[in-house]
Amino acid sequence: MDADHGQPGPLLTVGQLAKRLRLRPSALRYYEELGLLPPTAHSEGGYRLYDAAAEERLRFILRAQRLGFSLADVGALLAARAEGADGDAALARIAEARYVALERQLTPLLVARHELAHLLQDLSAAAQEEQPRLARLIDEVCADPARQPAETTLGRLLALTGCRLSSTAARSALAALRGAHAHLWQEGAAYHILVVGDDPALAPALEQLASVEAGCDAHSPTIALELRRTGAGHLLIARGDDAFLYARLFMALEEDGPA
Repeated sequence: MDADHGQPGPLLTVGQLAKRLRLRPSALRYYEELGLLPPTAHSEGGYRLYDAAAEERLRFILRAQRLGFSLADVGALLAARAEGADGDAALARIAEARYVALERQLTPLLVARHELAHLLQDLSAAAQEEQPRLARLIDEVCADPARQPAETTLGRLLALTGCRLSSTAARSALAALRGAHAHLWQEGAAYHILVVGDDPALAPALEQLASVEAGCDAHSPTIALELRRTGAGHLLIARGDDAFLYARLFMALEEDGPA
């Protein structure tokens, strides 16, 4: 069956390889049409044959798809892998872009969880003794021991996007805001962050934060910040593709607790 007797290891047919990975043979043919999975060889009868390297390539394709990469991205990833060391930087850029995209999609859910935790805490303040079940639910929602620390995730996001919020220029503002109580909600592409309280240190810290963002080459003009004074505190509105970073920032600051 093997058309190339110098090829190490047994070669598999389309059906055999598909069965090993629990796929339909048509899936392998589709990947071949897209140029993602060329056959290793052909039998004398013209059947496609695949070696161990092709199987590893197919597993890579499937894993990338599970991580949410489009097939176009998968092609770019495979091309970067084929370039060896020279392709590492390209591979990292593609993976980093996907990571940030996933975090952008995840942030609305984290904002909803953040606000739900506040609601449960408010309800518990008056009814904790009468409703022990509710108290236990609050502990479970707020503790979430399996999640990655917000500060660690945020730091990675800021580093990947090149944001100046990770610079020394922003540290004094962030120190003043650490532990501040904030309510968050999303309207379209904008995140509204209501920093509650009348602490005189809040306004200058928020203004300094807005000043840092105004000079951030990584986002300008993709993030626009608007600062308003309200009866409940200070409202920061972040608009743009990377506005989700500010929602994540204030959730991390609140979880950190006071400096």
